[in-house]
Amino acid sequence: MADKYDFYFQAKKPEDVHGFKFFTSGFKRTIAVRGLWKLTCQWLKRFMTPKGSDPLRPEEGTEFPKLIGSNIVSMQDVRDVVLLAIEDCNAQTQEAQRISQPDTDEQLRTAVLTSFEVTGEDGFDAYVTLSSLAGGELVVKLPEMATRK
Repeated sequence: MADKYDFYFQAKKPEDVHGFKFFTSGFKRTIAVRGLWKLTCQWLKRFMTPKGSDPLRPEEGTEFPKLIGSNIVSMQDVRDVVLLAIEDCNAQTQEAQRISQPDTDEQLRTAVLTSFEVTGEDGFDAYVTLSSLAGGELVVKLPEMATRK
C-alpha cells in the first residue's frame, strides 16, 4: 500500500497575520507529512475554519475564529468557547475518519485543552494535546487572539 501524505501547513509569524489567515504553505517547497503531523494539520485546519464558511460543507469548522472581534468580556466564557470548539472539532474529525479510515497513527484518539492562561487584558495562551490511536502525542499552541498590544 502506498504511503498517504498531506501538505504541511506552517503557522505564520504573529506580525504576518492579517485577518483569518493563520497558516501558509510557506515560501519553500511543499513538505509532505504523514502520521501525527498529518493528523495535527487536519485537526488544526478544521479547528481554525469558521463554521459555515465552506459553501460545500457548511457544517464543518468551529466557532473558535469568531472569538476575534467578539464582545465576550469574561475569560471563563472565552475558555468555554475554546472547550466547545475542541469538542466540536474532535467529533467532526472522528466522523470524517470513520469514512476514510486512515492508519492508526493518523486517527484521532482525543484532543484536550491542557493549558489556558490569561495574558493581558484580552489575550490568552491555550495549549491542546492531540493524541492518535497509535499512542503518539503532540502539544499545539493555539494562535494568539489578543486584539490590543
